[in-house]
Amino acid sequence: MIRKTLTFEGLDNVWFQEVPFDVPEGFTPLTVDCSTVSPGTELFCIREGREVQPGYIMTGHAADGKEVFVFPSLAESSGAHCNVRALSPDSLLLPLAAGVAPEEAGFLRFINIGLHPLNGLALRPAKVLVIGLGPVGNLAAQSARLAGADVLGVDLSENRRRVAGACGIPAESAVLAGESGFDLVIDTVCNGATLESAASILAENGVCSMIGIVKPKPAPEAAIFKAIWEKNLQFRSGWEMKQSSVAIRNNLVCAMNRLATGAYRISPLLTGVIPANPEAIARAYRNLAERPDDHLCYVIDWRVGD
Repeated sequence: MIRKTLTFEGLDNVWFQEVPFDVPEGFTPLTVDCSTVSPGTELFCIREGREVQPGYIMTGHAADGKEVFVFPSLAESSGAHCNVRALSPDSLLLPLAAGVAPEEAGFLRFINIGLHPLNGLALRPAKVLVIGLGPVGNLAAQSARLAGADVLGVDLSENRRRVAGACGIPAESAVLAGESGFDLVIDTVCNGATLESAASILAENGVCSMIGIVKPKPAPEAAIFKAIWEKNLQFRSGWEMKQSSVAIRNNLVCAMNRLATGAYRISPLLTGVIPANPEAIARAYRNLAERPDDHLCYVIDWRVGD
């Protein structure tokens, strides 16, 4: 069998790298059914221009035909946009619940990211702000709403605000004047302006979860540190791979159950399901890069090729 792995050298050069597929002893072979594009993380890597094999979100079936969602170990988290994988015991293979389609299951990864900010808090947050309403931010807002919080989303994109509304999340283009008192801010953008805004609008003892990739030019430290000192704030890493395996498993089981019962609204977030051929994939990534307001997320269906 040949393993085909999606490979980029910038957005204009896209191909399948093909190598013989070998399964090391003790590893589980997986035939990939669908892999989900993580637009923020993947585009961040592709824009560097070097040869990369992004992607880490996949659903497939094992040799016995059982459908599973994969949460790979950190060592196995690259090159997931491929037709077959060999996974070590360090990776989590979670059976799909009845009623959860493979093209929906990839959103479990986004839900997991958005659930981590709600873990380990001393008190359940009553008021939550989510900055950035892409797939991760939207589902983080849905999770906070399901936890009973009063949630507000913020995004400059009119379409993302519309999608948030379709998912039950009220949204604004900016934090309203005078708005404050949030117990939790979930920041998917993490640039200087958003981090400084989070520090200013958090309530006493509030928490900011930084689940976006923190940009290299943060806000002036003095403004943030002053707010931290005055209000006893916490700024926490939201990088999912830094969380405990127990928390990840618990989040995924919770998310799977909620998907099976329709608690999460997924369809407004899925821009399209595309066949596994380089031309279609290249068009989808170009749409994500150039028209991010209108193109939120794509799923590659490896069951449909050329």
